[in-house]
Amino acid sequence: MKSVRLGELAFDVSVSGPKGGPTVLLLHGFPQTHRCWDRVAALLNAAGVQTVAPDQRGYSPGARPVGRAAYRIDHLVADALGILDQVGVPQAHIAGHDWGALVAW
Repeated sequence: MKSVRLGELAFDVSVSGPKGGPTVLLLHGFPQTHRCWDRVAALLNAAGVQTVAPDQRGYSPGARPVGRAAYRIDHLVADALGILDQVGVPQAHIAGHDWGALVAW
């Protein structure tokens, strides 16, 4: 688990699997965390795919801003892209579940 800082927010992010190949960004649903992807990540990693699974805004202890406006979809999408940038992934496939599916869309 690594901490990824985007401005004033710090996100808990699980990065696993081989680097340099394809990457999948895994976005969890409500009320889950990145842990809901553990089995999927293990299968993807075994197939040669790197996975990046953050605890999204509101779920990471260091990324819980106050107010509804802080949770608009544009902020959530910017978080996902910023996390990829911070972990050095220029492009990724995206999979989302529930709340994470909205961000992935």
